[in-house]
Amino acid sequence: MKQYIEFTLGHESYAIGIGYVREIIKPIKITKLVGAPEFIKGVSKVRNEVITIIDLHQKFNIDSAFCETGESRIIILDFNSENVGLIVDNVVEILESENLESLSSIIHFEIISEIVKLEDRIIPIMNLERLFSNEVTQWLNSE
Repeated sequence: MKQYIEFTLGHESYAIGIGYVREIIKPIKITKLVGAPEFIKGVSKVRNEVITIIDLHQKFNIDSAFCETGESRIIILDFNSENVGLIVDNVVEILESENLESLSSIIHFEIISEIVKLEDRIIPIMNLERLFSNEVTQWLNSE
């Protein structure tokens, strides 16, 4: 059975594979970096490691007014030996499912390649390889 962390951005739910998740923390102090793309919020120190923090609201043009609930979290990922934090509105639950469906090339979306089908809803799964391709990876590698 595959496991995913479900989280919200705005009014929508998404998921990422739990194998990438190192920890989930409450928002912490972020140091802004001059010259970074807008979606790179900055860096933070977590357990004596510097973590690059990405604001998914900025990356995907989602209204960040929804995240003022106090339930915002940073999902710390270990992806290709990089420690990256994703700012999300809320972490909902751990999903377990084998009921995955690939999206057709007609519905191709930049970072969504699969969906988890549950009894009462469908959750898009973020493809981290696509999320961290292009400008994110280039910026991380230039640090």
